[in-house]
Amino acid sequence: MRRVLLSLILCAQSASMSAASGLAIFHTASFGSSRSVSLGLAEGGPARDLAFDFDVVITLSEFDGSGIVLYRDGGRHEASVRCVSPAVVRINSANYTVDVSARPGTDWKHDLWAALCTPPAS
Repeated sequence: MRRVLLSLILCAQSASMSAASGLAIFHTASFGSSRSVSLGLAEGGPARDLAFDFDVVITLSEFDGSGIVLYRDGGRHEASVRCVSPAVVRINSANYTVDVSARPGTDWKHDLWAALCTPPAS
């Protein structure tokens, strides 16, 4: 039941992402006032591997200080996310344990996990 609910949430999130801008930014790193790099979710769905909850495709974009896109990576950066303990983000074949107590914005893997695995705040 949990997998079904999570899948429905991700599908709803994906539909609203597509309607809004084509992707949902889950992490931004700033480099002074002149540059920032944002990571976003371009695609997502239930994980093929039963040890994980979601498979997603991550986008990467670089912006100048006024928000103009300087670079948009055309690659498909695939990741898998496990919501339950131990929380994990898998990139290629490497598993990265997520510190679920980390502050938002501290680590992109935590922010990816939080975007998919924590209920939205109202």
